[in-house]
Amino acid sequence: MQHEITEKHNVFEENGEVMCAGWARTPVFEYNSEQSKTRGKHSERDCYFISNTEVSLYLSVENLGMEFAVKIAVADLKRGGVIYDCVVKKFVFSKNELPESGSSGELLYTDKRLQLQLTNTPNGRFLKCDFIDFGGIKNLYFNINLKKTAGESLNEIAPFERDRKYFYLKRFVPKFVAGGIIRVGGMEYSLNETTTNAYFDWTRFSKPRKHNYQRLSSDCFIDRKRFSLCLASRVGDNRYGNENCFFTDGHLEKLSQINVKSTGGKLDRPWYFKAGYSAVDITFKPFTVKGEAMAAYMDKTTVIFGRLYGELKRVDMDKPIVLDNSQAHIVLTEF
Repeated sequence: MQHEITEKHNVFEENGEVMCAGWARTPVFEYNSEQSKTRGKHSERDCYFISNTEVSLYLSVENLGMEFAVKIAVADLKRGGVIYDCVVKKFVFSKNELPESGSSGELLYTDKRLQLQLTNTPNGRFLKCDFIDFGGIKNLYFNINLKKTAGESLNEIAPFERDRKYFYLKRFVPKFVAGGIIRVGGMEYSLNETTTNAYFDWTRFSKPRKHNYQRLSSDCFIDRKRFSLCLASRVGDNRYGNENCFFTDGHLEKLSQINVKSTGGKLDRPWYFKAGYSAVDITFKPFTVKGEAMAAYMDKTTVIFGRLYGELKRVDMDKPIVLDNSQAHIVLTEF
Protein backbone atom coordinates (compact mmCIF):
# COMPACT_ATOMS: atom_id res chain seq x y z
CA MET A 1 0.00 0.00 0.00
CA GLN A 2 1.55 3.30 -1.13
CA HIS A 3 1.75 5.77 1.75
CA GLU A 4 1.83 9.48 0.94
CA ILE A 5 3.54 11.67 3.55
CA THR A 6 2.55 15.34 3.63
CA GLU A 7 4.35 16.72 6.72
CA LYS A 8 8.03 17.32 7.46
CA HIS A 9 9.77 14.26 8.85
CA ASN A 10 13.35 13.51 9.88
CA VAL A 11 14.87 10.59 8.00
CA PHE A 12 16.64 9.31 11.14
CA GLU A 13 15.11 8.90 14.59
CA GLU A 14 17.03 9.59 17.81
CA ASN A 15 18.20 5.97 17.85
CA GLY A 16 19.79 6.43 14.41
CA GLU A 17 17.31 4.24 12.56
CA VAL A 18 14.83 4.97 9.76
CA MET A 19 11.27 4.36 10.93
CA CYS A 20 9.23 6.29 8.36
CA ALA A 21 8.58 4.89 4.90
CA GLY A 22 6.65 6.34 1.98
CA TRP A 23 6.63 9.04 -0.66
CA ALA A 24 5.81 12.74 -0.97
CA ARG A 25 5.15 15.41 -3.58
CA THR A 26 7.50 17.88 -1.91
CA PRO A 27 10.89 17.43 -0.17
CA VAL A 28 9.46 16.76 3.30
CA PHE A 29 12.18 14.31 4.36
CA GLU A 30 14.84 16.12 6.38
CA TYR A 31 18.18 14.41 5.74
CA ASN A 32 19.56 14.65 9.30
CA SER A 33 22.54 12.43 8.49
CA GLU A 34 24.42 13.34 11.67
CA GLN A 35 21.85 11.24 13.56
CA SER A 36 22.44 8.10 11.48
CA LYS A 37 23.98 4.90 12.84
CA THR A 38 25.93 4.64 9.58
CA ARG A 39 27.07 8.28 9.66
CA GLY A 40 30.19 8.78 7.55
CA LYS A 41 29.42 5.73 5.38
CA HIS A 42 26.59 7.15 3.28
CA SER A 43 26.82 7.05 -0.50
CA GLU A 44 25.76 10.03 -2.62
CA ARG A 45 24.71 10.47 -6.23
CA ASP A 46 23.70 13.71 -8.02
CA CYS A 47 22.51 13.05 -11.57
CA TYR A 48 21.41 15.57 -14.22
CA PHE A 49 19.74 14.83 -17.55
CA ILE A 50 19.34 17.68 -20.05
CA SER A 51 17.61 17.19 -23.38
CA ASN A 52 15.87 18.70 -26.38
CA THR A 53 15.08 17.25 -29.81
CA GLU A 54 18.72 17.52 -30.95
CA VAL A 55 20.93 16.51 -28.02
CA SER A 56 20.87 14.82 -24.61
CA LEU A 57 23.45 15.26 -21.85
CA TYR A 58 23.79 12.79 -18.96
CA LEU A 59 25.92 13.88 -15.99
CA SER A 60 26.33 11.90 -12.77
CA VAL A 61 28.61 12.71 -9.84
CA GLU A 62 28.95 9.95 -7.25
CA ASN A 63 30.51 9.27 -3.87
CA LEU A 64 30.24 5.51 -3.37
CA GLY A 65 32.15 4.49 -0.27
CA MET A 66 35.82 5.26 -0.95
CA GLU A 67 35.17 5.79 -4.66
CA PHE A 68 34.48 9.08 -6.44
CA ALA A 69 33.19 9.14 -10.01
CA VAL A 70 32.10 11.62 -12.68
CA LYS A 71 30.19 10.08 -15.61
CA ILE A 72 29.21 12.07 -18.72
CA ALA A 73 27.50 11.12 -21.98
CA VAL A 74 26.44 13.29 -24.93
CA ALA A 75 23.98 11.81 -27.42
CA ASP A 76 23.31 13.38 -30.84
CA LEU A 77 19.63 12.57 -31.41
CA LYS A 78 19.42 13.87 -34.98
CA ARG A 79 22.55 12.39 -36.52
CA GLY A 80 22.80 9.34 -34.28
CA GLY A 81 25.70 8.43 -32.04
CA VAL A 82 26.87 8.99 -28.48
CA ILE A 83 30.21 9.97 -26.96
CA TYR A 84 30.90 9.17 -23.32
CA ASP A 85 33.65 9.07 -20.72
CA CYS A 86 34.12 8.88 -16.97
CA VAL A 87 36.63 9.63 -14.26
CA VAL A 88 36.74 7.10 -11.43
CA LYS A 89 38.96 7.66 -8.40
CA LYS A 90 39.28 4.68 -6.06
CA PHE A 91 40.43 4.71 -2.43
CA VAL A 92 39.56 8.37 -1.90
CA PHE A 93 40.14 9.23 1.76
CA SER A 94 38.67 12.74 1.66
CA LYS A 95 35.26 13.11 0.02
CA ASN A 96 34.43 15.61 -2.68
CA GLU A 97 31.31 16.72 -0.82
CA LEU A 98 28.19 17.13 -2.93
CA PRO A 99 25.90 20.08 -2.10
CA GLU A 100 23.13 19.11 0.32
CA SER A 101 21.08 22.30 0.07
CA GLY A 102 18.86 22.79 -2.96
CA SER A 103 19.56 26.53 -2.98
CA SER A 104 23.27 26.83 -2.10
CA GLY A 105 26.55 24.93 -2.15
CA GLU A 106 29.12 24.05 -4.78
CA LEU A 107 31.27 21.21 -6.05
CA LEU A 108 34.58 22.05 -7.71
CA TYR A 109 36.59 19.15 -9.10
CA THR A 110 39.84 19.34 -11.08
CA ASP A 111 42.32 16.79 -12.37
CA LYS A 112 44.63 16.53 -15.42
CA ARG A 113 41.74 16.01 -17.86
CA LEU A 114 38.61 17.36 -16.19
CA GLN A 115 37.46 20.63 -14.65
CA LEU A 116 33.91 20.48 -13.31
CA GLN A 117 31.85 23.08 -11.48
CA LEU A 118 28.35 22.43 -10.07
CA THR A 119 26.76 25.37 -8.24
CA ASN A 120 23.37 25.44 -6.53
CA THR A 121 21.54 28.78 -6.44
CA PRO A 122 18.12 29.82 -5.10
CA ASN A 123 16.80 29.90 -8.67
CA GLY A 124 18.42 26.78 -10.08
CA ARG A 125 21.81 25.26 -10.94
CA PHE A 126 24.94 26.25 -12.82
CA LEU A 127 26.94 23.51 -14.59
CA LYS A 128 30.31 24.06 -16.25
CA CYS A 129 32.76 21.51 -17.60
CA ASP A 130 36.03 21.24 -19.55
CA PHE A 131 36.94 17.64 -20.38
CA ILE A 132 40.14 17.01 -22.41
CA ASP A 133 40.17 13.99 -24.76
CA PHE A 134 36.56 13.23 -23.90
CA GLY A 135 35.82 9.70 -25.06
CA GLY A 136 39.47 9.47 -26.07
CA ILE A 137 38.87 11.44 -29.25
CA LYS A 138 37.49 14.97 -28.65
CA ASN A 139 37.31 17.77 -26.10
CA LEU A 140 34.03 18.50 -24.31
CA TYR A 141 32.90 21.87 -23.04
CA PHE A 142 29.55 22.86 -21.61
CA ASN A 143 28.26 25.92 -19.81
CA ILE A 144 24.64 25.47 -18.74
CA ASN A 145 22.25 27.37 -16.52
CA LEU A 146 19.29 25.44 -15.11
CA LYS A 147 16.28 27.50 -14.11
CA LYS A 148 13.67 26.20 -11.68
CA THR A 149 10.05 26.02 -12.78
CA ALA A 150 6.88 25.38 -10.83
CA GLY A 151 5.81 21.83 -10.12
CA GLU A 152 5.93 18.83 -7.81
CA SER A 153 8.72 16.31 -7.31
CA LEU A 154 8.95 12.68 -6.28
CA ASN A 155 10.44 12.12 -2.82
CA GLU A 156 10.85 8.60 -1.45
CA ILE A 157 12.29 7.09 1.72
CA ALA A 158 12.71 3.31 1.89
CA PRO A 159 14.36 1.68 4.91
CA PHE A 160 15.66 -1.90 4.87
CA GLU A 161 13.13 -3.94 6.82
CA ARG A 162 15.56 -6.29 8.56
CA ASP A 163 18.00 -3.58 9.63
CA ARG A 164 16.64 -0.04 9.69
CA LYS A 165 20.01 1.65 10.01
CA TYR A 166 20.15 1.11 6.21
CA PHE A 167 18.09 3.31 3.91
CA TYR A 168 17.48 4.61 0.39
CA LEU A 169 16.45 8.28 0.01
CA LYS A 170 15.42 9.61 -3.39
CA ARG A 171 14.38 12.89 -5.01
CA PHE A 172 13.39 13.00 -8.67
CA VAL A 173 12.94 16.64 -9.70
CA PRO A 174 11.79 17.22 -13.30
CA LYS A 175 11.25 20.94 -12.99
CA PHE A 176 14.17 22.71 -14.64
CA VAL A 177 14.65 24.31 -18.04
CA ALA A 178 18.12 24.77 -19.50
CA GLY A 179 19.96 27.45 -21.43
CA GLY A 180 23.56 27.44 -22.58
CA ILE A 181 25.91 25.58 -24.87
CA ILE A 182 27.49 22.15 -25.35
CA ARG A 183 30.57 21.67 -27.57
CA VAL A 184 32.03 18.27 -28.47
CA GLY A 185 34.93 18.55 -30.89
CA GLY A 186 33.62 20.47 -33.90
CA MET A 187 29.94 20.02 -32.97
CA GLU A 188 28.09 22.75 -31.07
CA TYR A 189 24.61 22.50 -29.55
CA SER A 190 22.67 25.52 -28.33
CA LEU A 191 20.23 25.05 -25.46
CA ASN A 192 17.18 27.28 -25.27
CA GLU A 193 14.97 27.46 -22.16
CA THR A 194 11.79 27.23 -24.24
CA THR A 195 12.75 23.88 -25.80
CA THR A 196 15.25 22.25 -23.39
CA ASN A 197 14.15 20.35 -20.28
CA ALA A 198 16.28 19.10 -17.40
CA TYR A 199 15.68 16.86 -14.42
CA PHE A 200 17.73 16.32 -11.27
CA ASP A 201 17.95 12.86 -9.70
CA TRP A 202 19.27 13.01 -6.11
CA THR A 203 19.98 9.90 -4.03
CA ARG A 204 21.53 9.23 -0.63
CA PHE A 205 21.80 5.71 0.73
CA SER A 206 23.51 3.18 2.95
CA LYS A 207 22.93 -0.47 2.03
CA PRO A 208 23.97 -3.90 3.30
CA ARG A 209 24.49 -5.29 -0.21
CA LYS A 210 24.88 -4.29 -3.84
CA HIS A 211 21.91 -3.74 -6.14
CA ASN A 212 21.47 -3.96 -9.89
CA TYR A 213 19.29 -0.94 -10.54
CA GLN A 214 17.35 0.13 -13.62
CA ARG A 215 15.34 3.28 -14.31
CA LEU A 216 13.27 4.25 -17.35
CA SER A 217 12.90 8.01 -17.65
CA SER A 218 11.52 10.52 -20.10
CA ASP A 219 11.37 14.32 -20.05
CA CYS A 220 9.79 15.75 -23.18
CA PHE A 221 6.73 17.56 -24.56
CA ILE A 222 3.50 15.77 -25.52
CA ASP A 223 0.69 17.89 -26.99
CA ARG A 224 2.61 21.01 -25.88
CA LYS A 225 2.60 19.83 -22.26
CA ARG A 226 5.70 18.76 -20.37
CA PHE A 227 5.73 15.03 -19.67
CA SER A 228 8.20 13.33 -17.31
CA LEU A 229 8.46 9.68 -16.34
CA CYS A 230 10.29 7.67 -13.67
CA LEU A 231 9.91 3.86 -13.52
CA ALA A 232 12.56 2.18 -11.39
CA SER A 233 13.46 -1.14 -9.83
CA ARG A 234 13.20 -1.81 -6.11
CA VAL A 235 15.77 -0.70 -3.55
CA GLY A 236 15.00 -1.36 0.12
CA ASP A 237 11.52 -1.94 1.54
CA ASN A 238 9.43 0.15 -0.85
CA ARG A 239 6.01 -1.37 -0.10
CA TYR A 240 4.90 2.05 1.18
CA GLY A 241 6.44 4.14 -1.55
CA ASN A 242 8.39 3.41 -4.71
CA GLU A 243 9.85 5.59 -7.45
CA ASN A 244 7.23 4.81 -10.10
CA CYS A 245 5.39 7.92 -11.28
CA PHE A 246 4.83 10.34 -14.13
CA PHE A 247 4.29 14.09 -14.36
CA THR A 248 2.11 16.21 -16.64
CA ASP A 249 2.80 19.94 -16.55
CA GLY A 250 4.43 19.56 -13.12
CA HIS A 251 1.66 17.50 -11.48
CA LEU A 252 2.74 14.11 -10.11
CA GLU A 253 0.70 10.96 -10.75
CA LYS A 254 1.78 8.01 -8.60
CA LEU A 255 2.06 4.47 -9.96
CA SER A 256 2.36 1.18 -8.09
CA GLN A 257 4.42 -1.84 -9.08
CA ILE A 258 5.40 -2.22 -12.74
CA ASN A 259 5.98 -5.49 -14.56
CA VAL A 260 9.09 -5.27 -16.72
CA LYS A 261 10.04 -7.62 -19.53
CA SER A 262 13.63 -6.92 -20.48
CA THR A 263 15.84 -8.17 -23.28
CA GLY A 264 18.04 -10.74 -21.59
CA GLY A 265 21.10 -8.55 -21.95
CA LYS A 266 20.50 -7.64 -25.62
CA LEU A 267 20.46 -3.86 -25.41
CA ASP A 268 19.23 -3.30 -28.96
CA ARG A 269 15.93 -5.10 -28.27
CA PRO A 270 12.69 -3.49 -26.95
CA TRP A 271 11.75 -3.34 -23.26
CA TYR A 272 8.12 -3.74 -22.13
CA PHE A 273 6.51 -2.07 -19.09
CA LYS A 274 2.99 -3.01 -17.96
CA ALA A 275 0.76 -2.50 -14.91
CA GLY A 276 -2.91 -2.86 -14.02
CA TYR A 277 -5.64 -3.28 -16.61
CA SER A 278 -3.79 -1.42 -19.37
CA ALA A 279 -3.03 1.42 -16.92
CA VAL A 280 0.58 1.22 -18.07
CA ASP A 281 1.36 -0.30 -21.44
CA ILE A 282 4.69 1.07 -22.67
CA THR A 283 7.37 -0.14 -25.04
CA PHE A 284 10.89 1.33 -24.98
CA LYS A 285 12.74 0.92 -28.28
CA PRO A 286 16.45 1.79 -28.27
CA PHE A 287 17.97 3.87 -31.03
CA THR A 288 20.37 1.75 -33.06
CA VAL A 289 23.49 2.77 -34.96
CA LYS A 290 24.90 0.17 -37.36
CA GLY A 291 22.84 -2.51 -35.65
CA GLU A 292 24.07 -1.65 -32.14
CA ALA A 293 22.11 0.06 -29.37
CA MET A 294 22.88 3.74 -28.98
CA ALA A 295 24.28 3.48 -25.47
CA ALA A 296 26.94 4.94 -23.18
CA TYR A 297 29.09 2.63 -21.06
CA MET A 298 30.63 4.37 -18.06
CA ASP A 299 32.25 2.08 -15.49
CA LYS A 300 29.29 0.31 -13.77
CA THR A 301 26.65 2.49 -15.46
CA THR A 302 25.03 2.09 -18.89
CA VAL A 303 22.62 4.64 -20.40
CA ILE A 304 20.52 3.53 -23.38
CA PHE A 305 18.88 6.20 -25.56
CA GLY A 306 15.62 5.53 -27.39
CA ARG A 307 11.90 6.20 -27.82
CA LEU A 308 8.67 5.33 -26.01
CA TYR A 309 5.48 3.95 -27.53
CA GLY A 310 2.19 3.06 -25.85
CA GLU A 311 -0.25 4.60 -23.37
CA LEU A 312 -0.71 5.64 -19.76
CA LYS A 313 -4.29 5.58 -18.46
CA ARG A 314 -5.86 6.93 -15.26
CA VAL A 315 -9.52 6.72 -14.25
CA ASP A 316 -9.57 10.46 -13.52
CA MET A 317 -8.22 11.40 -16.97
CA ASP A 318 -10.46 12.31 -19.89
CA LYS A 319 -8.20 10.40 -22.26
CA PRO A 320 -4.98 8.38 -22.03
CA ILE A 321 -1.54 9.89 -22.52
CA VAL A 322 -0.31 8.58 -25.85
CA LEU A 323 3.44 8.02 -26.11
CA ASP A 324 4.25 8.01 -29.79
CA ASN A 325 7.94 8.33 -30.59
CA SER A 326 8.60 10.14 -27.29
CA GLN A 327 12.24 10.57 -26.25
CA ALA A 328 13.36 8.38 -23.36
CA HIS A 329 16.34 6.59 -21.86
CA ILE A 330 17.14 3.69 -19.54
CA VAL A 331 19.81 3.89 -16.85
CA LEU A 332 21.35 0.58 -15.73
CA THR A 333 23.82 0.65 -12.86
CA GLU A 334 25.24 -1.30 -9.96
CA PHE A 335 25.75 0.33 -6.58
